[in-house]
Amino acid sequence: MNEIIDIVKTHTDPEVKIRVAKFPCSNKKYSKRNVIIVPGWLSAIDNFTTTAKILQAYGNIFIYEPRGFGESLTPHKKGLFTIEEYNEELKLVIDHLKLKNKDFIILGSCSGAAMVFNYVLDGTGKKPSALVIFSPQEHYKTPFWLPILGWIPTFFMSFIQKLIIIFYRFYVKIRSKKESENVTWAEERLKKNDAWSLRRYVLEFIISYDIIGRQKGIDIPMLIFVAKKDYFVDVAKSKEFTHHPDTEIFQVDVSMHRVQEGNEKLIAEEVNKYLNKIKL
Repeated sequence: MNEIIDIVKTHTDPEVKIRVAKFPCSNKKYSKRNVIIVPGWLSAIDNFTTTAKILQAYGNIFIYEPRGFGESLTPHKKGLFTIEEYNEELKLVIDHLKLKNKDFIILGSCSGAAMVFNYVLDGTGKKPSALVIFSPQEHYKTPFWLPILGWIPTFFMSFIQKLIIIFYRFYVKIRSKKESENVTWAEERLKKNDAWSLRRYVLEFIISYDIIGRQKGIDIPMLIFVAKKDYFVDVAKSKEFTHHPDTEIFQVDVSMHRVQEGNEKLIAEEVNKYLNKIKL
């Protein structure tokens, strides 16, 4: 089944328009189950289409493409990429989909999971009944000099970005050869999408994200997927999110950050198994 794309205005002045892809459930048994997917940094609808199409057998699937990601229409203006802005945007997306409180599940991947955690803790909109999380983090360790990049002119920042990628690819290849592919993937995504907005997301959202000590405030059952080995995320930190009695961790047998890549069918089956277990 082909997806339906909605264009949703989430900010008026200046105008921000994001995309929401809809994949209607293909199985009557699960036609009342709703799952919203929130991609992580550099990802967009296209990166989760395969996952969504397989998950269609287990519910109505929606992929929310946050501002600055993919083909969302976002002006180059500082201040549009804060935690508070994304909390409000997710609220508007849920309202647009006409979902009721506790009538949906959210699947967040990496920084998409961080966006979901912030929304559950501080957002004012309707809340999910459960979460499916890929590679969760309570805080992102960023270099002390990273904020300085926000003051560098755009024309020069493009050059700096290339230098950082060259250095990082070499560094990661030494530390984790498999994960060096992730750096190449990141370079391609930055070329394809809006690099300015994606950089601002790091400077305004990633640097500010910190829920250390607040995990127990996320009083919602979770199914957490982690890689067997992940250079970019501390897999052991996932245990910080297992306070709810119904929360479970599933380790995917890969040594790469993007756990869903090539494992979409396995993940979909495990998600359905888990949601049936907690009667959702």
